[in-house]
Amino acid sequence: MKSRTAGFGLVELMIAMALGLLVLAGVLVIFLAQRQAYQNATSQALIQDADNALSAFITPVIRGAGFMGCGTIGNGVVTYVSTRNTPLTFDTSSAIKGFEASSMPTAIVDGAANDSTASDWTPALDASFLTPAVGGVEQGSDVLTLVGAPPGAAPVGMISFGAGLIKVNDSSGITNARQMVALSDCGKSSIFEINPAASNNLAYTMGPNGTPAYPSGSQVIPIQQTAFFVAKRKNSDQSALFEGVMTIPSGGSAANATWAISEIVPDVINMQVLYGVGVQGQTAQYVDASAVTNWNAVTTVRLGFLIEGNSASTTAATNQTSFKLFNTTLKVPADSRLRHTYYMTVNLRNATL
Repeated sequence: MKSRTAGFGLVELMIAMALGLLVLAGVLVIFLAQRQAYQNATSQALIQDADNALSAFITPVIRGAGFMGCGTIGNGVVTYVSTRNTPLTFDTSSAIKGFEASSMPTAIVDGAANDSTASDWTPALDASFLTPAVGGVEQGSDVLTLVGAPPGAAPVGMISFGAGLIKVNDSSGITNARQMVALSDCGKSSIFEINPAASNNLAYTMGPNGTPAYPSGSQVIPIQQTAFFVAKRKNSDQSALFEGVMTIPSGGSAANATWAISEIVPDVINMQVLYGVGVQGQTAQYVDASAVTNWNAVTTVRLGFLIEGNSASTTAATNQTSFKLFNTTLKVPADSRLRHTYYMTVNLRNATL
C-alpha cells in the first residue's frame, strides 16, 4: 500500500505569501491613515487650545491698558520715576506702544536664533528686549507693550497722604516688595514706586507730597507694564508666545527693572499687530506700528497669529508654502506640520474715558 505525504507545494506557498502580503499592506495602509488622522486631530485640538489661550491671556491686558484706578492715562499722568532702565520702562506717556517687524526672514524655520538687532523693528526695538534675560525676539514678529492696572486688580480708597506715606483702606492687594502704583481722583493720576505695605501704609521716596493734591477717597491701584512677543523656546527648536512683566528686583528700583518672562502659548511662530487709530473714540483706520504718530489715539488692536501643530500632523508638502497675516506674507518650510492662522480684535476699554 502506497502512502502520500500531505503539504503545500511551492506554487501554493507563493500564492499564500502573496495573499498575506496584500492583507498586510491593507492593514498597514489603514494603520497609517488612522495614525495620520489621529495626528491631525491632536494638532487641531492643540491649535484650538492655543486660540483659546491667546484670547484668555491677551484680551484682559489690552482691555485694562491705561486704567489708573479712577482715571486713565489720557486724563493726564504725572510720573515720579527719576531714572529708568530704558526709555520704555514704565513709560506712561501712552497706554500702548508697538514695534513693527521691518526685517522679515526668508522663511520661518524651526530652531532659528532670536533676533538681537534693534533696527529690525520700526521704531527700533527697546533695548530691554535684547538683554540676556529675554535674549531677543523672533525675526519678523511684532512686539506689543501695554501699561495699566493688571487683570483682576481692584482700586482701594485712599484715606490720607503726607510726606512719603499714603494710608489706604486696605493694602492686601498691594503686597509686592517694590512696585508701581497709580493714585487717581478721576481727573488726574500720579504714578510712583512704593515700598512694602505695612498697616495699610504705602511708603514712597518720590511721589505727590501734597502737589498735586488728592482728596480723601482717591483711588490707589497697582500698575503693570506687560509685553507680548514671539521668541524661540528655551531648550527647544520651537517658538512660542511669551509674556514679559516689567519687574523691580528686590532691593532695586525702576532704574534696574527688567522683564520677568513667561512662556504662555507654545507653537505660536509669528505675531502681527495692527492699531486702530481713532478720532474722538471712533476707529478710523488700522495701521502698523511704524505708521502710528500718536499712540494715545489708538482705540483698538488687531492681532494675527500663525500657529503650527506637531510634526507629521498633515501630509508632507513638496514645496514651500505661504501664509498671510494682514499685509505680511510668511513663508514656511515644506514639511508635515499643520498650520493655522488666528485673528482677534480687542478694544481698549479706557481709550474713550
